[in-house]
Amino acid sequence: MEPWTPSQRNKLVLVWCASVGALFVNPFGWHLVFYPFDLAFRQKLNIEHVAEWISVDFHDMRGKIVLILLIALLISAWLRYCRWTLAELGLLTFALYSGLTYIRFLFLLGIVAAPVVAKILDFVPRYRREDDTPVFNAFVILLIIGGVAHFWPREAQLQAAVAGQYPVEAVAYLEAHPPQGPVLNFYLWGGYLNWRDPSVKVFLDSRVDIFEYTGVLKDYLDLLALNQPQPLLDKYKIRYVLFPPGEPLTYVLEHDSGWRVLYRDRISVLLERTSDHSASIFRNEKNAFGVTEIRSQPQGQRPENGRRTGESCWRANGEEDRQDRS
Repeated sequence: MEPWTPSQRNKLVLVWCASVGALFVNPFGWHLVFYPFDLAFRQKLNIEHVAEWISVDFHDMRGKIVLILLIALLISAWLRYCRWTLAELGLLTFALYSGLTYIRFLFLLGIVAAPVVAKILDFVPRYRREDDTPVFNAFVILLIIGGVAHFWPREAQLQAAVAGQYPVEAVAYLEAHPPQGPVLNFYLWGGYLNWRDPSVKVFLDSRVDIFEYTGVLKDYLDLLALNQPQPLLDKYKIRYVLFPPGEPLTYVLEHDSGWRVLYRDRISVLLERTSDHSASIFRNEKNAFGVTEIRSQPQGQRPENGRRTGESCWRANGEEDRQDRS
């Protein structure tokens, strides 16, 4: 590889400076340019709890594909003579770290790894026009088009998929009976509620950053963990709660005499506060390790769904992955 000439270096510096300057030509100015640093160093709760920031799970399909890529890279480096430049190695290492640490950056890994994989596949015979088979190629193309048309989801299938994950019927109930006060909604349903019924003022949605800045996100996580929920409900003057039936907060409010169930189905439960001073059923207790716990006064078993409440909200698999999350 020949070294750059002074003219090439000057052009590279000029293009780099122009590219950096172009970053600031946007509706939000320097705020948008420095937003990634804000996310990395300021939005701790966002990164800790939102599904797109979790590490790669090698048990799902995406994780298996990444594992195959890693194995292919290792085998090719072992069996085939292939010199990598320092720039290629550094860029691929950075992309691997980013993609394995945060699944949101798997797309970056795919882009960076594509040229490396192409170099590995250089043993594949080159295209030769004389060996082309137009009729067979046309047949394959038609077969692919037919497969896409056959498996393209129909309207009924899409509606059924939405109804299986979002409170479709509960929103219809809210449209027929408009809420007369603030609504505490489940995080994963915030965007859907905004889209279906903009008149309903959601407590939070997937625009996590603005809710973390104001402290709403922390309060929501405390509600999920049943960490002093009654004062937090009072703080925001919450009159309605729209949550899945298996959530601990749902269970607690259903057994609180200050709340009543307005609507219930297999996806959601809509509760309404019946008094300004509801009878709290929470009390603090010390467990065997001296840690304060919040328990409910009524007798009975807690719901079987006793997992970490944060996982039920943030890391639900709705392909995002989540919604593997939208």
